[in-house]
Amino acid sequence: MTHAYRWSCVSRDVAWSPRDGAQFVSFEGKLFLLGGWNQYAGDRADLAGAGTGSFESEVCSEVWCSDDGVDWSLAATAPWSGRHMHGAVVREGHIWIVGAENGTPDDVWKSKDGVHWELVAATVPWQERGNQMITVFDGSIWVMGGQAGAAGQTNFVADLKAGKPFPPAPPALRDVWRTDDGVNWEQVTDDAPWAPRGMITGANGGVAVLDGRMWILGGGYVGTGGTTLSSLRYDVEQQPRLKTRLFHNDVWSSADGREWTCHGEAPWAARSYHDTATWDGKLWVLGGHRGVADHPAEIATDGNRNDVWFSADGEHWEELTKTPWSLRHACAVHVHHDALFLAAGSAVTISAEQEELSKRDFTHRVESAWRPGDVWRLDRSADGGGASRDSILQNSH
Repeated sequence: MTHAYRWSCVSRDVAWSPRDGAQFVSFEGKLFLLGGWNQYAGDRADLAGAGTGSFESEVCSEVWCSDDGVDWSLAATAPWSGRHMHGAVVREGHIWIVGAENGTPDDVWKSKDGVHWELVAATVPWQERGNQMITVFDGSIWVMGGQAGAAGQTNFVADLKAGKPFPPAPPALRDVWRTDDGVNWEQVTDDAPWAPRGMITGANGGVAVLDGRMWILGGGYVGTGGTTLSSLRYDVEQQPRLKTRLFHNDVWSSADGREWTCHGEAPWAARSYHDTATWDGKLWVLGGHRGVADHPAEIATDGNRNDVWFSADGEHWEELTKTPWSLRHACAVHVHHDALFLAAGSAVTISAEQEELSKRDFTHRVESAWRPGDVWRLDRSADGGGASRDSILQNSH
């Protein structure tokens, strides 16, 4: 049987401001975009805070919705704090928001319409963390892994200039938790066999579900004295706080959250802040970043990627070539109307002058244009043709 996949850009000028770490959910026939971060937003009224240049002033709690990904309207400014890389899933007729990276709030919220929100739990029993992996599986919401001390890592430039010592090593988080109501949590295991990780987002919270199993696809981790942020320098020896970054491309799956099977390393490059999904009976991995350029030509790209891969079993992977959307990480990805939608993400445009300044001084706060404001969708197509903006792959089975 032959399948063809085609990307098309459904909007190049959305109503919401550029952002990354925002989350998509498909709910009641609409596509919802929740939260996100734009570090160059200044004092824009549509973002939280006073525009002081701090991470907390640049994240938002906006909720935008669209029927088709083309036309968007602001549904609400939610009562939950502005956040980035939070968990957003759909379960039992509600949208659920769990945790975040920034400030590591450990609260749980739900909404039956995306407009009116109910605080389910002000705190949870699992340890403070950011970039945790979240999904819905077997009727429950699951939280696993992530990074302790994630909020403090966002201040590494200020800490470095102030001469502050490196923070202590974060505890390795390999725990798995589940809940049916957001209040009562069961610890399934505190010692999963996969290496500590997080920094994965996408459909169903970023942990794909296929063939009755949860799938962890790659991910990232920050070690002692490290940072989640990136530099434009090519020489990693000149950016020691990036040397502790770990990037994974191994694949794990589980039917119960307790026993995990390793399916080996995938052919795609190890990465973090990528998106994953299950669509058309396959696992998908989209974009992400390495945090530091692997080659001189990648300087000023923030190590961003735009390659797309898929697999029917987690072990045999194929690449969807000629991706038309720009290099980016921390996108919003979800399945909606039986298509795979992708939007937002960190894909900054940096001038040559700013690039040179940042090569000489990686503590320099880069002035750049934060893009994109586009929305893309991937469809099945029997047509091998199409405009140049489309990417098509014929895949015979």
